Amino acid sequence: MLLAATAGSVDLLALTVLGGAFASIITGNLVTLGFGIGAADAGRVVPVAIAVTAYAIGVLIWRFLPRTVTVPLLVELALLAVVAGGLLTDPGVWGRRILLAVAAMAMGGQSVVGLRLRASTTYMTGALATALTGDLRKAGPVLLQLASLVAGAAAAAALMTVAHWAAYLLPLAPAGLAVACLTGRTATARATPGAEARPSVR
Repeated sequence: MLLAATAGSVDLLALTVLGGAFASIITGNLVTLGFGIGAADAGRVVPVAIAVTAYAIGVLIWRFLPRTVTVPLLVELALLAVVAGGLLTDPGVWGRRILLAVAAMAMGGQSVVGLRLRASTTYMTGALATALTGDLRKAGPVLLQLASLVAGAAAAAALMTVAHWAAYLLPLAPAGLAVACLTGRTATARATPGAEARPSVR
């Protein structure tokens, strides 16, 4: 749930202050890309092209990081800190596009972490379809993920109306908590004889 909330807050910032493209929702970006191409609107094409490319680069880079989840999440946290710091300096148009690329790269990496955790934290369309076509009694976790995504976006939107700086820093909170929880669970598992260190933070 923490990582889904992170994705929701990052996507809200990407849509509102980083150029109007999603950082993690590639399907929506591709539709917008098609719209921009069909309408010959470079203002729509450029941000989504940046976001999709950076997301793919993030996925590829995260493939070569340690096959744990803690280290990759720490790298994501560092990238989100770069985004927050950059926004606090009030960058120009191209500065925001660079920050969009950094945010999308972080979300691409988070998607890889989600696969390792066996929990969708950015790709909710497929997760919802899978949950609703399977055993409905087991759909609860997916619905919680969806609610967390909405909550992250809603919190960022609310903060944008009262304190922009707080909205920029918001994604660091759930991402940081996720790292702390995973680190704690891994340490506990290692200290428990016969326990398998299998983190499961959603």
